[in-house]
Amino acid sequence: MTGLVALAAVTAGAVIAFGSSPGGADAAATPSATASRTGAGAPSGSASASSPAPSASPTAKKPAGQVAHGTHTGDLRYFLIPPPDGADVYGDPAGSADSAADVAAGSADGSQAARALSTYGFRNAASRTYLTADGGSEVSVELVRFRGPSQAAAYYSSSGYQATTLPLQGSYPARGYDLASGSAESSDTLLAISYQGDVHITISVTGGKAPSRALLQHLLDAQYQRLRTGR
Repeated sequence: MTGLVALAAVTAGAVIAFGSSPGGADAAATPSATASRTGAGAPSGSASASSPAPSASPTAKKPAGQVAHGTHTGDLRYFLIPPPDGADVYGDPAGSADSAADVAAGSADGSQAARALSTYGFRNAASRTYLTADGGSEVSVELVRFRGPSQAAAYYSSSGYQATTLPLQGSYPARGYDLASGSAESSDTLLAISYQGDVHITISVTGGKAPSRALLQHLLDAQYQRLRTGR
């Protein structure tokens, strides 16, 4: 973990703002949710970069899930893309099962963020954070399941980070952001948001002064595909 700074510290100045919803709820949340909650289970999740990675129980039941016509059922952790070989996973290797309170915990205004999640029909969330095998990048993936595809689409459409935009490729809706830390002592973060069916996606890559755009795109493509097909 040497040289990396937890996402919560890196993105403290970046804000995700939710526009007015049909119910009239506005919210502002920092993207630090993923890093700050990974260990406890959140989306965003809640394990800090310094959290030890406990060994998995040999009798632990693997998460299971299914998808049909954009509706995802079962354990949402099943749909998290698997970490690469050699990755150092923070917390439960299967990922964290998260609540709305977990997701809102890393927000600049937790109460407003919680209201926004409720307005869009929050059901549950899952997240996983890991350090790549080479120790160069910290990756956080957060999935938030809503009442239906239209609610996930509305949540995506109404959100955006106050940061430099980052061009992304792909035939599906997605937006990218470069969350520069502005400090020589902390790492920069690249972040992407998207949605597939009833699930909203947030992926971040933190590390060094030049996080990999190619890695971010690869992870987003893989995560979208897993949500679309269940594989």
